[in-house]
Amino acid sequence: MWIAILILLIAVLAVVLFMILRKDQRPASREAESTAPAPLPLGRADEIPFTTTEIEQAVDECYRIAFSLTRFEPQVPDDHVPVLDAISKSLDESVYERDYFPRRPMLLPRLLQAINDDESTREELVRVLLEDPALAGAVLQRANSAYYRTSPEPIESLDRAVMLLGTNGLRSLMASAILQPVFRIPRGSFEKFADFTWEQAERTAMAAEVHARTGGDIKPIVAQLLGLMSLLANIVLFRLALDKYRDFPHLTPRADVIIEAIRTQRACTASLIAQSWKLSDLSIAAFTEQQQKLPPEQMSSIGRSVYFGDLCGSLAMLTARGYYTKKQAQVIISGQGADRETTLAMWLASASVAQS
Repeated sequence: MWIAILILLIAVLAVVLFMILRKDQRPASREAESTAPAPLPLGRADEIPFTTTEIEQAVDECYRIAFSLTRFEPQVPDDHVPVLDAISKSLDESVYERDYFPRRPMLLPRLLQAINDDESTREELVRVLLEDPALAGAVLQRANSAYYRTSPEPIESLDRAVMLLGTNGLRSLMASAILQPVFRIPRGSFEKFADFTWEQAERTAMAAEVHARTGGDIKPIVAQLLGLMSLLANIVLFRLALDKYRDFPHLTPRADVIIEAIRTQRACTASLIAQSWKLSDLSIAAFTEQQQKLPPEQMSSIGRSVYFGDLCGSLAMLTARGYYTKKQAQVIISGQGADRETTLAMWLASASVAQS
C-alpha cells in the first residue's frame, strides 16, 4: 500500500516537474507576448506624419505643371536668394497692400446671410443670384455637374438648379464664384499659373467641405472658404514675388524662386489673409497647424479638413491629367488617416470639378 502511494506521489511530482520545465522552455517571444503590452498597430492614426515622400512628389508635380516646367529641382540660385529674403521680410506689411492681399468680397456677407436665414425662400435666393449674371450662370453649371445632376436631361431653370443644389450646394457655389475674381492675375510670366491654381482651389475647397461634413462640429462652408484661401495664398505670393523682382532688375523671375516662396510661406500667408478678413481664431489656427506641420490626427477638426482638402485637391489635379489612377490617389489619401467612406466622398466632390 505504501509502495502504491509512493508511486502515485512520484507520478504527481513528475507531472508537476514536466509542466514547470515546459513553461520555462517556452520561446522567449511567446513569453514576452504574455507580459509585454500588445504591439502598436501599423499605421496608427497619431503616428501618421504631416507629409511623406510620395506626397512631396505630388506637390512638386503640381508646381511643375502650374509653371509649365519640363522638370523641377527645388534649388534656388545664390544670386536669387535676396529675392526670397525680400518676400519674407515684406510679407507682414503686404497685408495692407491691396495689390497683393484682396479685400473681403463685399457680396460674400450678403449672400451668406440670405442662405443662413431660415425664413429666406428659394425665390428670394434666386433674386439675389439674378443680380449677378455670372453667379447665376455658375449655379446652372454646378447643378449640371456630375456631382449634383441625377437625370440625363440638362438643368436649364435657375429655380430648379437652386432646389437641386440645396443650401450647402449654394454656400459652396457662392463662395467659389465670389472668390474667383481675386485669383485672376495679369497676363505675362507663367501664364498658366492662375488658371491652374484656381482649378486646384476649387478641387481643394470641394474636398475640404465634404470632409467637414464628417466632422460634425464645424460648418462645411467655413472649411470650403479656408480651402479656397489656402490656394489664394499662392496667388498672393506669386504677385508679391514678381513685384520684388522689380527691385532686382538684373534678374529674370524664376519659377523655382516663386515656388520656394510658396512652399515656405503659404500657410503663413493664408493665416494673414484670414486675419485681414477677420475670420475666427479657429480658422486662423487651422493654417497655423499646417505651418507647424502637425500630424493630421493632432490637428483640430477644421485643420484636418484643410489638410485633407489640400491633399485631395492636389491628387485630383494630377489624376485628371493622367499622372495617377483614381485608386492610387485614394490610397495616398486613406494612408494619411481618412476613412474609406470619407475618402470616397471627398474624391467624388473634388473630381467633379471641370479641368481648366
